[in-house]
Amino acid sequence: ILPQHYLIMFDHKELELVLCGVTEIDVADWKQFTVTSSVLRDFEYHSMKMYWFWDILENMASPDRAKILQFATGSTRVPVQGFKGLTGSDGVLCPFSIKAIPYVRGGLPLAHSCFNRIDLPMYPSRELMEHALKQIVAMGPIEFTLK
Repeated sequence: ILPQHYLIMFDHKELELVLCGVTEIDVADWKQFTVTSSVLRDFEYHSMKMYWFWDILENMASPDRAKILQFATGSTRVPVQGFKGLTGSDGVLCPFSIKAIPYVRGGLPLAHSCFNRIDLPMYPSRELMEHALKQIVAMGPIEFTLK
């Protein structure tokens, strides 16, 4: 797929890094390059939910954080450029985004990995949000549906 003259510029580790990305997930970088729905930015009540989300991710073990990233993007790795280099399934830059959705008892976040988006229910408590995210981690990438 790539002409050999492009490949000889890299050793095997550099090539893996360019093609696969980095394993270390910087939550501050993730947060900085995230687009949120306007309702999450405009109201103090909803902005607290974003605080919970980032705090929960920050306090997760690295492997669990990678599973949340995989849930949302389809990959456990971050592009070499960081989250500003995140692309969609078509290779075009596509920032990670979070959309607020109504809370339904027992509901889990929904992922749109082609678009790097999570639809996040507006959980009434941090504990419920954390429980839901831990369920996502425990389930792993087990389901794929088309709408």
